[in-house]
Amino acid sequence: MVFRPDRLLGSKVFDTRIKSANVQNSERLLGFLLGPAFVMSMFYISGQSYLNMFYTDVLKLTPVWGGLFLTLLPVLSKIVDAITNLYMGWIIDHTKSRHGKARPWLLFSGPLLVVSSILLFSVPKASTAVQVIWVTVSYNLYFSIAFTMYNISHNLMVPLSTRNSKQRDGLAVLASMGISLLPGIVVSFIFPTFVLPAIGIDQGKWMLVMSVLSILALPAVMLEYYLRGSA
Repeated sequence: MVFRPDRLLGSKVFDTRIKSANVQNSERLLGFLLGPAFVMSMFYISGQSYLNMFYTDVLKLTPVWGGLFLTLLPVLSKIVDAITNLYMGWIIDHTKSRHGKARPWLLFSGPLLVVSSILLFSVPKASTAVQVIWVTVSYNLYFSIAFTMYNISHNLMVPLSTRNSKQRDGLAVLASMGISLLPGIVVSFIFPTFVLPAIGIDQGKWMLVMSVLSILALPAVMLEYYLRGSA
């Protein structure tokens, strides 16, 4: 099976803005550093203890199944994630596009990241059963599908590049900073110092703040999509 996303991305509107054989400053700063930093900041906020804090302190889901639900959720989701990782890698390997193999899936991941991360924190005030189903579906939609699609595409952008091979090491360093250093500052300092005290355990405030942060992931993915060389 061959995947041909050019049927959806045939317009020149979807072409990369980087044409030079050499890496440009805009590509370094926006495409490899700041773009990934915004996406990964949201991922770390959701993947760290903050999402668990939302489930336990805001939604009060700790007693569900004697505490077993919140214990099993990430474990079982890791199994699903392992499967979707393999499948996403297979899809990219079987992609034929003038935009490259990984780039189209990076673009497709943007809307999915926004919708799924908003759903993570938009759990309705309903029965416990409804909340459990909502949490399970949204958790897997974000971590096992949307982020998997983004992460694999993102990671393959550097090694699949057909441009100046001597500059790839520098790009790899910037990409590493974009997914670790800057998000680390946001998650370990800015969020707990300024955001958490403001939202407390108010579900409405959590939904508002996380929705804003989630929406920022889309322009961040677009920066990465347009301001990286062919991949």
